[in-house]
Amino acid sequence: MVIDTPNSELYIRLMKHLIIFLLMVSFTAAEAQVMADFAPSGQTRDGSIVFYGSEAFNKKIPYNTITGVPYWKNDYYPAFLYGPGGRKYGLTWIRVNLATNEIEFLAKNDEVQAAYPNDVARAVVVDPMDSSKILTIFRNDVGEVNVNYMKEGKLPYVQEMNPGPVKLLKVTHRELKVGDSMLRTMKRFYFADRFDYYLQQGNRVQKLKKLEKDEILKFLPDTPELQDYLSKNKVVFKKEEEVIKLLGVYRQNSQTQ
Repeated sequence: MVIDTPNSELYIRLMKHLIIFLLMVSFTAAEAQVMADFAPSGQTRDGSIVFYGSEAFNKKIPYNTITGVPYWKNDYYPAFLYGPGGRKYGLTWIRVNLATNEIEFLAKNDEVQAAYPNDVARAVVVDPMDSSKILTIFRNDVGEVNVNYMKEGKLPYVQEMNPGPVKLLKVTHRELKVGDSMLRTMKRFYFADRFDYYLQQGNRVQKLKKLEKDEILKFLPDTPELQDYLSKNKVVFKKEEEVIKLLGVYRQNSQTQ
């Protein structure tokens, strides 16, 4: 099934295909083998999600009737896809669907397909104008993370929030919620997020109860440079960007030692 899109999106689609073509011609022949042996799930995305619950059991809800978006970014981004064991599939345009926990991609006929999570272990999202610039990484091959969701039957994509020896990992649970409209004449649907955070250093992965000072600092060596940064900067440990800055300071110090 092909997703219906407004006419205003046709130009954007054409430009995206042009950009990915320009990116491809700059790579080696091996790297330009886009999706050569990648097997999609066969499922097409029709712009809806199935809602399970007492309010609307097994009901298909169109995305355009839900407040919020299901994706990490609503636009498509180029990404290098890898299978288990680091097997490289190639470069293609993707959206990360946080509501269904799937990697969606544009097939040759402009049909939106979903990939089997077991087949795509890692998606390295890059800048559309510079493929050497990594924007972020989504992966579902971190065993220490996956074990926390096995009972739920989930294989979540973890987002690496920063590069370096110590990484902040984030699992976003984008959940579909239901409530009454203002006049209570109909149901309204909306997405609500909850997050799980982890810190990874090498093979060591620790789940954080929450973003807080004690849990984060016990994961990092107590260095003079780190203490100097904390004394000069007011770090709000509940904010992702502040934690990422702090890990960036540790990264710089580790590179100079």
